[in-house]
Amino acid sequence: MTWQVMGLRQKVQREMADTGLPDDLKQEFHALSEWAHTLPDRFGGQVALRVVDGASIEGFFKSLVRRVWRYPAFTLAGERYVGSDFSRVDALIERGLSTRSRTSSFPS
Repeated sequence: MTWQVMGLRQKVQREMADTGLPDDLKQEFHALSEWAHTLPDRFGGQVALRVVDGASIEGFFKSLVRRVWRYPAFTLAGERYVGSDFSRVDALIERGLSTRSRTSSFPS
C-alpha cells in the first residue's frame, strides 16, 4: 500500500505542476497527499485509499451516485465526510475498522 500511495502522489504532483493549478488547489492537494502518506504507518494494510478525480468521467458519476457536490469527499462503509478536516476522516476509518473487527470476531 505504501508504494501505491507514494507512486500515485508523485504522479499526481507532477501532473499538477504541469497543468498549473491555482495555488489554493495545490495547497489542498498537498495537505491531502501528506495525510494519505501517513495511513500505512497508522493503519497498516487495513486501509486502502483510492483517489478519484472529481473532474473525470468516473468522478462525475460517483458524485452523482453518492450525491457529493464538494470535494474532497470520503466514503467508508456507507458513511461519508466532505471537507479537509482529516481528523474526522481518521475517526471515520477507526469506526469502520472497529465495526469490522466486532462483526468478524463472532463465530459463524
